[in-house]
Amino acid sequence: MPAGQCNICGWRGEFLRPEGGREGNLCGNCASSSRLRAVTYWLGKVTGNDGLPLHGWPGNRSVAILESSARGAYPVMLNDKFDYYATEYDPERIAAGDQPRTFADFQKLHFTDSTFEVVIASDVFEHVRDDAAGYREIYRTLKTGGTLVLTVPYRHEEAATLRRVDTSGSEDVFLMEPEYHGGGGHTLTYRTYGRDLLTLLRGTGFAVAHAMTEIPRLGITTQSVIIARKGDFVEIPQRESGKDSLPALGPLIPYRLYLLLKYNFAGFARILKHLGRS
Repeated sequence: MPAGQCNICGWRGEFLRPEGGREGNLCGNCASSSRLRAVTYWLGKVTGNDGLPLHGWPGNRSVAILESSARGAYPVMLNDKFDYYATEYDPERIAAGDQPRTFADFQKLHFTDSTFEVVIASDVFEHVRDDAAGYREIYRTLKTGGTLVLTVPYRHEEAATLRRVDTSGSEDVFLMEPEYHGGGGHTLTYRTYGRDLLTLLRGTGFAVAHAMTEIPRLGITTQSVIIARKGDFVEIPQRESGKDSLPALGPLIPYRLYLLLKYNFAGFARILKHLGRS
């Protein structure tokens, strides 16, 4: 199995399930996949935090980050370091409007113009029925100079997007056998993107780059990451590799234990206080 260092939690060792493609090379501590580490790598670049694993970033609560359908270890860390909105798509909860930071429809965002420095959408937009409306909404809610970090099922060698469902009318019309992703395999996949995605984003107003990212030392297998900026673009390398490790940050506890302590700290403190009296 390949060995390296996780750029999310800082763990070093052999990655698990190397045969898993984009979702393989799982970290032995936080279980992050190659895809999520690629997203984190570029998030570090656009926020100026690329010298440490995510859990060691100093953070900045004045930086607002929006993400849809966040999964894995890094949402907890981002929430500790930034003004982080981790949203899910739930039409009933969105209509109720009682938790605006938790539920959102990217096709019609309820946030005001120029709210966010960064928007993350990692393997979400293949499931968004009106993706063009979603990209327009992201552009509207990003501040000037803000960045969309995007991953989707993407084939750069194909000029055109493979459309699995016709959404031109009010009802979905399946053009091929339905395909479902997501937890439990219940989320309909509308498309697999080709290079016309870059044209769509540029037509929305973004400056766009396709970053082919492969970083063996971080366990990141070849990943297509789209970096779209509201404003002038800064040149980025299309491929990076290297042997140097990120700085060590001391002993790490397993991610599940971290969550247990984080959300039950008060209870553990009471138990320890009681034991100290006995």
